[in-house]
Amino acid sequence: MISSHSLPETQAALALSIFFATFIYEDGATLLAATLSASGSLDPRIGLLTTFLGIWVGDMGLYGLGSSFGRRTAQSLWLQKYLRPESIAKAEGWFAKHGSLALVMSRAIPGSRLPLYVAAGALRLPFRVFAKTTAVCSAVWVCAIFAIWRFVPKTSFGHQKFLPWFITALVLFAPWLLSKSARLLGGLARKRESVRDHAAVGLCAL
Repeated sequence: MISSHSLPETQAALALSIFFATFIYEDGATLLAATLSASGSLDPRIGLLTTFLGIWVGDMGLYGLGSSFGRRTAQSLWLQKYLRPESIAKAEGWFAKHGSLALVMSRAIPGSRLPLYVAAGALRLPFRVFAKTTAVCSAVWVCAIFAIWRFVPKTSFGHQKFLPWFITALVLFAPWLLSKSARLLGGLARKRESVRDHAAVGLCAL
């Protein structure tokens, strides 16, 4: 737990620290900025803007990395032996149709943003589409966390003291748990269909 004495004293230094912290762990930096704003240590407008810009600039950096890597890959004779042009074209076509939805979904799935954003640049998802989609997603995400700590009632004692933390945990991890549950249920459904198919084949054989 970071004590208030270890934090930068000026608003500018604190905002700059949060901006760079988003490059390391954006969810943690967002939560830190929201809690500091709720406690009065940081101006909410500065915290909100700084956190959003840090996340969005980081997203642009990942896209740029993927775009640069993609061009170098296309020019590599060694990699061209293993990456067929039709496979790359198929992947680019999928991103052109479903890229925006994938970007939106990745905001709620921890660990998926880095590889997906790099892939978006490598597979030539239009920069304007990427920039607009990630800007909206980042703004909604940051505003949601800040709103929890600004408007959810909290006290210094009792169970209500942990209510903002509980709601924040739900916002951060509920989508990931739902995606895991959906995958598990989908796997079970496929297994049941496979068992039924095998049983039908066995009955036909008899």
